[in-house]
Amino acid sequence: MTRYLTLGLLAEGPEDEIFLSTLAIRQLTRLAARAPMPFDVADTVQRGEASTARTAHVRLCEEAQDLATTCDLLLVHNDHRERGKIDKLRQDAAPPFDCRMVAVVPVRETEAWLLADCGLLRSLPGAVTSALPWAGEPTGAQVERVPDPKALLAAVLPGYDTRTLAELLGQRVDLDRLHTLPGYQRWCAELTNALKELHFL
Repeated sequence: MTRYLTLGLLAEGPEDEIFLSTLAIRQLTRLAARAPMPFDVADTVQRGEASTARTAHVRLCEEAQDLATTCDLLLVHNDHRERGKIDKLRQDAAPPFDCRMVAVVPVRETEAWLLADCGLLRSLPGAVTSALPWAGEPTGAQVERVPDPKALLAAVLPGYDTRTLAELLGQRVDLDRLHTLPGYQRWCAELTNALKELHFL
């Protein structure tokens, strides 16, 4: 019988939620396709109402525990400056049930992951390709060294609604390009470990 993997997400902001929800389903579906025993991935992510950047810790713990009652994996997003919040959440909201909390922490900001696929960015209508600091495809380390990924993305794709852009890039960004980023590799490794602990892999 095929197993079914359910997902929850707590993120800093709405654009992060949109991008990471789509991306997580795509990445986990890829992992599922390589699993020794087949499993399906939910086609929707249960999103929490709390913001990992602005919500008080006690309320965030409550939200994490609520999501964990119905999810196999709970993804918790913070930008790199807030990594300690996830460790504290793991400690204080550790659920007594079979759910794994997986950190999603880009080296700087989620927008760095949005910059990983420059071929896709250049193909979008209205793209200002001269704003990109690379002639071709950058290495993952180069992408993660961009000091202000949010500002660079806005310069490359001016006039785009940020939520629309998050959804578009979440659906179309090349996963192999993303996998050149050290932060993304760490996330995939943590996802893989969690799936092994849950006996999906």
